Amino acid sequence: MDIETLINPEEIEALARQYGPVERRSYSLEVGRRNFEYWRRELVEKRRGEVVFVVRGPGGLILHTKDFYPPGTYRLPSGGVRWGESVLSALHREAREEMGLEVEVDRFLGLLEYEFRCQGEMMPFVSYVFLVREAGGELAPQDKEERILSFRQVPVAELSAIADSLRAMEGDWQGWGEFRAIAHDFVVEMMGSI
Repeated sequence: MDIETLINPEEIEALARQYGPVERRSYSLEVGRRNFEYWRRELVEKRRGEVVFVVRGPGGLILHTKDFYPPGTYRLPSGGVRWGESVLSALHREAREEMGLEVEVDRFLGLLEYEFRCQGEMMPFVSYVFLVREAGGELAPQDKEERILSFRQVPVAELSAIADSLRAMEGDWQGWGEFRAIAHDFVVEMMGSI
């Protein structure tokens, strides 16, 4: 499987026309076997990528943590784009499931393309990053299987520190933290240009 298998060019063009020019970036990450196998299962069985949603709340950008994360670990919410599902449908579904919110897109910030590498094997993955605003609902997870423990709000400037803490994760969390840090750094950069 290659990166182009995961991306629908017509969909990207339509999103760019509707929500502004899209920044496209590529990253290559060495990850441990456990992370590599997890992403392989997620891609083959469930999704062709993910949406990362940057929600502006009254106190800043909304982050979440899950009950199985190391203590104190917060990050931007994200959710899977299922095979056969449009990116926008996934965005709205995931915002409802994870946050209980209806959202409206302000901007399609970017498409992040990843190449996960492990012991000579390679696997692609993509993240579609959106800046959105609340349009209804109440901040509370709706899908118990997501295991969301709590939310917090931070100013954009604090995302760099969040990215640093994700990159500093150790053990089995190291590859996951490095991967998750990229979207946070990207959002800081893009929010500075809006």
